[in-house]
Amino acid sequence: MAGTGPCYMSLDLELLRVLTAGDAAALQELLRRREDQTSGHVAVNVQATAPTDALAAQPCPGTSCLLGVTSNGNTALHLVASRGHADLAALICERTPSLAATRNTFLDTPLHCAAREGHREAAACLVATMRAGGRAGELAAALRARNCLAATALYEAVRHRCAGVVELLMTEAPELASVETEDGSSPLYLAASIRSQELVRTLLRASPDGTPSPASFSGPEGRTALHAAAAATSHEMAQEILSWKPQGPTLLTRVDSTGRTPLQVAVMYGRLRTVQLFLDDITSAEQVRISDNHGLFPVHTAAIFPEEDAIRLMRNTKEYREFTWLKLKQLLLNGRATLIIDTLFKKCPGYYKMVDDKGRNLLHCAVEHNSYRLVRFICQKYTIATLLNGTDYEGNTPLHLAVKYGFIRIVSTLLETMSVDTNIVNKDGLTAGDLAAALYEYFPSPNTIVSICLRYCGVEVSPYRADRIRERSAQEKTDNSKSVHPLLADKKPTKEQASSDKEEEDFSKTGTIGSVLIATVAFAAAFTVPGGVVADDRPGSGAAVMARRFAFRAFVVSDAMAFFCSIVATFCLIYGGTKEAPRAQRVLHKARASTLLPLSGLFTIAAFPFGFHLVLGNANRGLIVFLYMVSSASILSIPDIWNAPLYGMVRAARRRAGCLGIIRVLSSAYVAAPLFVVLICAAFALAVALDIALPNY
Repeated sequence: MAGTGPCYMSLDLELLRVLTAGDAAALQELLRRREDQTSGHVAVNVQATAPTDALAAQPCPGTSCLLGVTSNGNTALHLVASRGHADLAALICERTPSLAATRNTFLDTPLHCAAREGHREAAACLVATMRAGGRAGELAAALRARNCLAATALYEAVRHRCAGVVELLMTEAPELASVETEDGSSPLYLAASIRSQELVRTLLRASPDGTPSPASFSGPEGRTALHAAAAATSHEMAQEILSWKPQGPTLLTRVDSTGRTPLQVAVMYGRLRTVQLFLDDITSAEQVRISDNHGLFPVHTAAIFPEEDAIRLMRNTKEYREFTWLKLKQLLLNGRATLIIDTLFKKCPGYYKMVDDKGRNLLHCAVEHNSYRLVRFICQKYTIATLLNGTDYEGNTPLHLAVKYGFIRIVSTLLETMSVDTNIVNKDGLTAGDLAAALYEYFPSPNTIVSICLRYCGVEVSPYRADRIRERSAQEKTDNSKSVHPLLADKKPTKEQASSDKEEEDFSKTGTIGSVLIATVAFAAAFTVPGGVVADDRPGSGAAVMARRFAFRAFVVSDAMAFFCSIVATFCLIYGGTKEAPRAQRVLHKARASTLLPLSGLFTIAAFPFGFHLVLGNANRGLIVFLYMVSSASILSIPDIWNAPLYGMVRAARRRAGCLGIIRVLSSAYVAAPLFVVLICAAFALAVALDIALPNY
């Protein structure tokens, strides 16, 4: 087999034992005995070609046993090199120097094996043998050999973090640092990728005579070593590369196949110190104005990538230890992206004019990726109308996007900022209020809460769209054409609209089944009261035995509320599912049902522990407390029950509509569920207290 060493003989067991043990004296004795047994020797043709230098052509007498191989093509020199037996390697190289150029089935030379395992002495012996063969010879060519992974010995040493071997090879064969793999990855890029600052420093170290390192900085897909260093936790590795003259500083403006510069990579990973390091260069003005293939500038990149928990970030890195208290406060409240954006703004005053290939500015990107803390930070510090009310190529402002995606907290934050204009129309002629009304679904759907928030803040449907709603409602009465939402009446039904209609129908069916079940249970519980009724032969026959107990009264109230809420919700869902009814009426009925149905569930849960309380009596007080605690936890964990009051609607309504806005929020039916949750939990606590203080009350 050409190129993989001698394949016609195997290493015998005795030689294998000696090589594995690393006994140089035993190897010399073995070779002496073999020399006495034979007067001839066998020459090895390593690469299936004639040897080019005399040193490699003729091995010493008695060394034919060293020319065998193992099952995977390893020679004796491969074995001792991989085990770090430097004295055995020197002896074998002296006897058969041609073995230094042989390869196994993985195309590894003995130098690959020594470099992979980090055996510096063995690697030094092999390099000396290869250098002794002349720079144009076969052994010298083996120094630059690549294995099946297209990796040189230096690349393997870097991959396995063998700093000693890397230092040796950079001293004896620095040209290996310029050899790249098939995908374009260089040893320097690999060292930066594995976050090894020591290896990066070694690869970039100049020679003793002052010659700069010949290392290649390239990586796969057009990336450079500085791209890899920019993603590292510490900025020191990037500083090492920038100190590499003259190539280092030129890497700041190089882009990869996606069009990203090292600055954008640092921004993407939230490396603030690295960002500051890059922007301290004279090319900072050029860096902040380079966009990637999607038209994203560094400020956009800072807005779209997810925020990391600030406390964990500070605990895991030393990047933030020297921060002032104000910067730490900003990090905790608004996230790391705000610190990076502050740094970028200082180098790029015209940040608010930068848009990507969709016409989106910084705030558009932050809204679209639900970066709430960044949106809040921008609204508090950078209240520039061009930024807050800028439109993309579809005519959408940041408020349009927040409404479209149903980001409740972001909508509330934008509405709190009085510089945000709510009357801007997009390409379809829709204001943010129009879009919210078009996306109205069911409570507590995020889109519905957004629509409610806008209405409480005084943002109404535009007059033009209101006229179209009335025209559409009148038309529905005559031709029953209700497949298109009134706010989008001038458009044909789309697949999304058809899917929305299907979802509404499924909601009506599922909600009706649930409400009927709750009504049935509540109705049955009313006539099977806990504790039973008074016997016929006694005064007050037929009345509940425990009618005077607080728990019984609470049970009756909860059961009655559950029954009435579920019955009304059932009728609303029935009317809301009638396709002959105008669309506006159907939406109104479903909204009422979506408010009443959770309330009926709340009161059903509340009635359960009150009834059990009456059945268990005073002897099971611990079990009663357990039931109330579990019921409270169940009520508090109902999905989206706290949506309405938690997302800043009160603050936004106060800023936009004053006291009237606050009254609208507090008088709304959508705050009823949280209010009833508080009242029910208070009733649970009161029932336990009365049971302890007044057992018969």
